[in-house]
Amino acid sequence: MNIDTRKPMRWIVRTDEPFRCAQSFLLDDGTIAYTKGLTVETYAADRGFPIRVVDDAELDALQAARLAGMVTAAAEETEDQYFYALEVLPPSKWRTARGVESFHVCERITGDLVSWHAQCGGRFFTFTDHDNLTAEQVAEKVAAAL
Repeated sequence: MNIDTRKPMRWIVRTDEPFRCAQSFLLDDGTIAYTKGLTVETYAADRGFPIRVVDDAELDALQAARLAGMVTAAAEETEDQYFYALEVLPPSKWRTARGVESFHVCERITGDLVSWHAQCGGRFFTFTDHDNLTAEQVAEKVAAAL
């Protein structure tokens, strides 16, 4: 299978459910990769669900929207849950801002989303968000939950 990496990719996505990931991609000859020559029409019929072809920009937008929909507000957790998260894997970005001590679990949920944990005034919080939050942004999310 020859793929010209200089050309924009054309991706296959399902249209009957919320976007999770690309199903496959189109080859230069108009067939779908890893399907032994299925076309867009035969792939949809073979799989039993509707599909469409999107370009790189649209796939990026679909992925960004999916990740944005997975971001959560801070919610309280128990002290035991907080310390379990702290100790299960090495913590990342462990720091303090405005009296809020926070870190995120180093393992990704998906993409750049991680599980954040914070403590402030004897209360413990968790939320899902991007791994690049500043300590100040984490403190703002916790303040909104207080």
